Amino acid sequence: MREEFQKIQWAEPPMGDLVGDAVAKGRRMRTAKRLRIGGAGLAALVVTGLAAVPVVRSAAAPAPAAPGAVVAAAPAPSASRVAPATATPRVKGTPAGLLKLLLENLPEGATSHYAGVVEGGDVSVQTFLDRGNGPGMIRLHVMTRPASAFRGTWTPLGNGAEYQVKATGNCIQQTIVFVHRADDTLLQFDLYGCPDLNGRKMRQVLTARETAELGADPRWGVKIDPALNRQGAAAFPHLSTEFDK
Repeated sequence: MREEFQKIQWAEPPMGDLVGDAVAKGRRMRTAKRLRIGGAGLAALVVTGLAAVPVVRSAAAPAPAAPGAVVAAAPAPSASRVAPATATPRVKGTPAGLLKLLLENLPEGATSHYAGVVEGGDVSVQTFLDRGNGPGMIRLHVMTRPASAFRGTWTPLGNGAEYQVKATGNCIQQTIVFVHRADDTLLQFDLYGCPDLNGRKMRQVLTARETAELGADPRWGVKIDPALNRQGAAAFPHLSTEFDK
């Protein structure tokens, strides 16, 4: 499976000036070659025939496809799971802090295989989730992008958020869910759906709607409550930077 990641190529779809100089480029992530994220001037891996946002992913963390039709999914989790925003001045979110927030919003299940990186002002984190029927990989990329960067219709989600979903047709990013907030925070959730990873059986563990609901928490942002960073640092003092483990 590791070799297959290296061979995957994505053709760049049209996204206008936002990704005019992005180039399809994928390599396995290693500690020395960390996830590259950003807009103009950085390479981008994108799904063939689909519009893309200006975000870069390695072969281990493939680049986004543009939002498309919304995929039918399961009912949203209870509103009681969403914590209210606080008045505490926000600070730049760390991978550990954003991972902590992601885990707080996930449905019940065992989590593992944590990873996270930050570069170019954007943060990406990874976790596996097992709800009792086998594990699935979830990758989240937190960035700032305007809604105008996307084609298609946004669906209201609540708490000032809206979302779009793309079923890509490839199992590495089997479903991509974009959640956009009023402050231009963009959350990109990549759901892995390949049958195995390095010999480990895998499955897609969240529906599109369940995934979108993860972004309804008003605490999300490139800047977050400093308490989340502290809690994340305590929970993940040695967070891996490798996303293919």
